[in-house]
Amino acid sequence: MFTVQHAFSSFSVDDLDTSEAFYRDTLGLTVTRTPMGLELDVTGGAPVFVYPKGDDHEPASHTVLNLVVPDVASAAADLHGSGVDLVRYPGFAQDADGVVRSDDPRQGPTIAWFRDPARNVVALIEA
Repeated sequence: MFTVQHAFSSFSVDDLDTSEAFYRDTLGLTVTRTPMGLELDVTGGAPVFVYPKGDDHEPASHTVLNLVVPDVASAAADLHGSGVDLVRYPGFAQDADGVVRSDDPRQGPTIAWFRDPARNVVALIEA
């Protein structure tokens, strides 16, 4: 068996400058620019790597990043105030704010989704 020394996840974007500003200024994450892309410090340890793909970028068809927050409704309101709309999915009981609320963790988390400037899906999950 092999030995893993370090692990990180990654996803692509179509415009590195726009994505850097979004993740830093809109979401308030620590973003480090590298010669190959961006490192998002979301875990206090292993970064998430964001790399440019330019014109051949296609948004992921799944959630690429889950951000655990103390209050999804408050975080969603902050996003809305920054001009970011929540994604609404058929089959989910989303409230007027776009949040799926859960009183029972066995039924799933309180969650909301939005898209980054590259149209990738990011989730807010209530701690």
